[in-house]
Amino acid sequence: MLYVSFKVNHEDWSKGIDYSRNSLSVLDIKPSANGARLLIEFKGKEEDAKKLKWNLSRVSKFKYLGTIIVNEPIERILSNYIIMNGTATNDGMYWTVILSDYTELKKMLRDFVEHHIEVKVVKVIKVKSEDVLTARQEQILKIAFEAGYFDYPKKIRIKELAEKLNMSVSNLSEILRRAERNVIETFFRERS
Repeated sequence: MLYVSFKVNHEDWSKGIDYSRNSLSVLDIKPSANGARLLIEFKGKEEDAKKLKWNLSRVSKFKYLGTIIVNEPIERILSNYIIMNGTATNDGMYWTVILSDYTELKKMLRDFVEHHIEVKVVKVIKVKSEDVLTARQEQILKIAFEAGYFDYPKKIRIKELAEKLNMSVSNLSEILRRAERNVIETFFRERS
């Protein structure tokens, strides 16, 4: 398995944001009939979030979550892969994806070249799959944690979280339960 980090230029949807005052992360991408559906996290002031004209929900004082549909070549390509995250900076978007092997990396890069997308590979890390969580479990567990699902009292209910992730409550519940079990099982195994 490979963790690949790379940089691409901003596309229209991610331009016009002052990244010195705000942050924008893409937490997940799914294919959509109109391009790609992005689960995004915006951190910044409320007036900056409103300027974006996206349907975002406030999850804490300066943090907003929501999904947007983007019909841009980079996101359409990335919707075919597992992404760990995408982070916007003033000089472009930095993406980290999980790929099965170098053949899959070559295919992804070939897709970028065919669409005339300038890409700069920053880092490639080969990892063994001895991880406690799958990449999907880790990603969803992190999103749930940051949205306040595990807080007491909960800041977000599972139904609301499932809507934000564009998945069914039963599917989300199953992924969270398996992830929690894996983490707890590993914790007790290491303590014995």
